[in-house]
Amino acid sequence: MNRKYWDDISKNYQDEVLSVFDNDIHGLVEEKIAVGAIAYPNGAAADLGCGVGRFTPLLCDSFEKVDACDYTSVGLKKARSRCRSRSNVAFHEVDLSNDRPPFDEVDFALCVNVLIMPAHSARMNAWRAVAGQVREGGMLAVVVPSYESAQMEYYHAVEGRLDEGESCSSALRNSIDEQASAADMRMGILRLDKVRTKHYLKDEVEQILCNYDFEVIDTCKVEYPPEGGANYRTWDWLTVGRKAGNEPA
Repeated sequence: MNRKYWDDISKNYQDEVLSVFDNDIHGLVEEKIAVGAIAYPNGAAADLGCGVGRFTPLLCDSFEKVDACDYTSVGLKKARSRCRSRSNVAFHEVDLSNDRPPFDEVDFALCVNVLIMPAHSARMNAWRAVAGQVREGGMLAVVVPSYESAQMEYYHAVEGRLDEGESCSSALRNSIDEQASAADMRMGILRLDKVRTKHYLKDEVEQILCNYDFEVIDTCKVEYPPEGGANYRTWDWLTVGRKAGNEPA
């Protein structure tokens, strides 16, 4: 992973990143956090890949103890500042693709658009770290980019060009990312702002959770407002699972 790239993103977060916290039309991530808080009163939570800490204060208000970690020191500095009035949170600089977080397993873990590395080995290492941070009977809420949403964007792009009078071959050719390799597309590696980013099929993210002994509780679309005059919404997948073992009393 490129630490300088993510430090630069964190410096200009509002301009560089579509904030899930600010753009989740239906507030679904916040809703799942509330569900976790009810399920685990006096519980411990983790913000795995907290970035600049948009969701961290909400976790602090919902759980007795919170640990937050991220790869970038710039993001962590902003997250600490955002949570300066909270005394129940600890921050850790961790590369989830290489290291396990240095804190105990938790009852509820949140991981928002972190498991997006294009390299399969780094991504699976991060998945193991994230899944391993949830105790038996605990819950994990994961947000990941949707491959289906990206395909729908491509569909709308083609349809828009056809409406403007382009031929089918021209519309198809001009709508696709010419830099994307066939191997990348088969693996769901598409470009977001010129950066190779892993996108997931709904069944894919659910299967991965099952592979790590989670029972899938729910999968839903985190929808975002239309951009650039579009008449359709894009979305990420939000999947919640409960890890096998004793459930809370």
